[in-house]
Amino acid sequence: MDNDSLIFEGIIRKLNIDNPCDKEAQNKADTGYKALISCITGLPPKQFVLLSTLLGILLIDDIDPKDQLILGKFINNISNTIFTAAAQEKINIKKED
Repeated sequence: MDNDSLIFEGIIRKLNIDNPCDKEAQNKADTGYKALISCITGLPPKQFVLLSTLLGILLIDDIDPKDQLILGKFINNISNTIFTAAAQEKINIKKED
């Protein structure tokens, strides 16, 4: 089995609601994830933009233009999903008020 399929299987396992993994391991992963998100969202505006620019440059290193387009579309889809979820949450909060 190749490394890519192992990564994909790990993602599917984490998304599988019917078969939760070890609670302690999940709590540690959640804490690390939340700390990372908090660190990124807490950056000042210029550092935030600089970080995203550097990550973008690092991601395209040694990737041909076709794969850059695919990667960009993939990341764009992730951002659209986040935007959609945030907008829906804002609407639900306004409805409750």
